Amino acid sequence: MFSSLRRLTTIYKGYRGRLILSQILLIVAALCTILMATQTQKLLNEGLYAGNILVIVNTGITMTVLTAVAGLCLAGTAALAVFFAQGTAYYIRTELFAKIQTFSFANFDQFRTGNLMVRLNADVNTVANAVMFAVLLVLFAPAMILIAVVMAIINTPQLVWIMLLTTVVVLGVVGVLVPRILAAFMKRQRRLDDLNNTLQENLSGIRVVKAFTREELETEKFRGRAEAMRQPAFTAQFLIGILTVFLTVFTQAALILTFRTGGAQVIEGTGLAVGDVISFMQYLQLTIAPLAMTAIVIPFMLRGDASARRIFEVYDAVPVIGDRPNAQPLDPAAVKGRVAFENVSFGFSTPGGMKEPPVLKNIDLVIEPGQRVGILGATGAGKTALVNLIPRFYDVDEGRITIDGVDVRDLPQTNLRDIVGIALQESVLFEGDIRFNLKFGHPEADEEHLTSAARAADSFGFIDNLPQKFDAPVARRGYNFSGGQRQRLSITRTLVPQPRILILDDSTSALDVATESRVQAAIPTFSPQTTIIYIAQRISAVIDLDRIYLMESGTISATGTHEELLAGNTLYREIYESQLGGIDDLPSTPAVGRAQ
Repeated sequence: MFSSLRRLTTIYKGYRGRLILSQILLIVAALCTILMATQTQKLLNEGLYAGNILVIVNTGITMTVLTAVAGLCLAGTAALAVFFAQGTAYYIRTELFAKIQTFSFANFDQFRTGNLMVRLNADVNTVANAVMFAVLLVLFAPAMILIAVVMAIINTPQLVWIMLLTTVVVLGVVGVLVPRILAAFMKRQRRLDDLNNTLQENLSGIRVVKAFTREELETEKFRGRAEAMRQPAFTAQFLIGILTVFLTVFTQAALILTFRTGGAQVIEGTGLAVGDVISFMQYLQLTIAPLAMTAIVIPFMLRGDASARRIFEVYDAVPVIGDRPNAQPLDPAAVKGRVAFENVSFGFSTPGGMKEPPVLKNIDLVIEPGQRVGILGATGAGKTALVNLIPRFYDVDEGRITIDGVDVRDLPQTNLRDIVGIALQESVLFEGDIRFNLKFGHPEADEEHLTSAARAADSFGFIDNLPQKFDAPVARRGYNFSGGQRQRLSITRTLVPQPRILILDDSTSALDVATESRVQAAIPTFSPQTTIIYIAQRISAVIDLDRIYLMESGTISATGTHEELLAGNTLYREIYESQLGGIDDLPSTPAVGRAQ
């Protein structure tokens, strides 16, 4: 039990002194509390019944000192418990966040965003509470019970059997109920993941929900998830309630048994005095009270252990993409930018690790240095999957991808992504200002460089019209900019580090044809000799490129220039005619020139 919480003890190596101090204070507090019961026995037998005023005064002073010492020790332990609880929460959050930053795209396919949010927040808080209770009770309860039993054996051996019977019965009931409580809490946490995923999905897509007036459907879905979480939560709390009621009832039954047995001996004068019975009752309560506290706190620790287990599931996850031990970097300035796919096949994996059918099959293609090529195809053809293999967001299942003849798996990932820049399909901006977002991949970039990159991506015009220009605020995910503006800012951010291989993954889809053409014409001027790969569904985005690859169902079905494909490929002609209305309607686009 508590195996996951025990793993956390390794983080306290530098704080062992404080941890030991907290437990010493607990033991002192427990000893003082038990001695209070012994002083009660002395006060009654030797003071009140004997009429000895000196004993009464001395005992009263002793009890006052013991109470003060116990209180101070418990206060010190509580302060240390809070220190360890909050320190644990800080450590887990920072380490877990750092671990998540090492994950590959495939890891995020396994751990959904809502799932990770629960583990970084609710689970961490639960672990912190468990650590606090563990520090407060790890030795207090057993020390209290042990000292109470020893004192009872010394002072009232005739009644010790009641204490032992009570302890055995309480531990037996705890042993039956606690595993059920743990199972219920584990189930509750899993259901909490589902609830948070549903909440996140709804809030991120609330505009779609409102547009289609599906509020009632989403409400019912959320209600179902909430009900699924309520059931195990109710079971856990119900079992805790049963445990609490049992402890209360059994405590009273044990006290009644003590009165019956000890009282009879007092009346019969067979060895026990009133002070002995009263002190034993205190010993008994000081035995049951820690057991009761432990029984109440155990569910919190069980929840903490369950949460720690879920946290370690993430922490122990191995990044799917890793650097090889012998990985050697290339000098980005010396990279020419030749990209070759050699018999590449790839398929995604399910969250459980099972391979799905391949989305790319036996891909062979070569992109020469400085070429501007387009990859065209319908949704689901495998275009994004193809280019995601170049910077190793995923790894190939078969074959290999090379840059200037070097397998991308032989390069450190940081070096590879200095060479390969990609503007992703979703233009995500970070809260802050425009300057921060544009310098995200190249923090040392100066104003002149930012301006040049912004002009190349056609974003400088609207940036310059803002009152604060590059210092203009950016809302969360860039929602204070239009879709086209976000795309141009995203392209600018990718251009600023000047990668040797540039991938634009459908990142001009929100732009009109004229703006798209200006961007395509300006980028080669800003980044000469850069190999550029455009992913597109719109044929206007690839007409003027050096070479076009047409993808169908994970394979390259045709390749050539626009004129070659238009003349020799039926599917390409159909796409062209459906999008642009026929050969005679070819739009006028800037003459960019093709790399030779």
